[in-house]
Amino acid sequence: MAVCAWSPVSAQTTLDFGQGQPVQVAPSAVLVIDFERAFRESLFGQRAAAEIEKTRQQIAAENNNFTEELDAEEAELTQLRDTIPLDQFRARADAFDEKVQTIRREQDTKARNFARLTETANARFLELARPILTEILVRHDATLLDDRRNYFIVLDQADVTDEAIAEINARIGTGETAETGQQ
Repeated sequence: MAVCAWSPVSAQTTLDFGQGQPVQVAPSAVLVIDFERAFRESLFGQRAAAEIEKTRQQIAAENNNFTEELDAEEAELTQLRDTIPLDQFRARADAFDEKVQTIRREQDTKARNFARLTETANARFLELARPILTEILVRHDATLLDDRRNYFIVLDQADVTDEAIAEINARIGTGETAETGQQ
């Protein structure tokens, strides 16, 4: 639950919610931002999403290549089963099984690392955006910035998502400079 600090009546705005009774609204000490949208629509987020998609496609291509390669090896092994001595077949089958298990472990590791990419990109984005968001908070004389999704009703004047995206784009851009330490 958010608690707002109310300003004097002279600083209040009158709004009509269509109920026939105007409501006095003080400037909000609480601002909201759609963090997901800010990330998604920022240049930083778009670059990160493109890199994540490229990595996803690379992993998918590797998986397809491994599948084709292993299917071909398995078919060859199946054909050899009746034409070579049993001990040679078992040795080849065991080697094939070990190869499959090794590839599976490697690809599982890549999949786990891939799952962390978005989380890491979001954390880095918030780290870089934090000073900008703090400045927006101060500029609006607010004391709290929260995720818009935490509230059922939010007046547009309390939402700083567009402002944040514009400032983040202007100051961080794609984030590539910040990622190399040249910020």
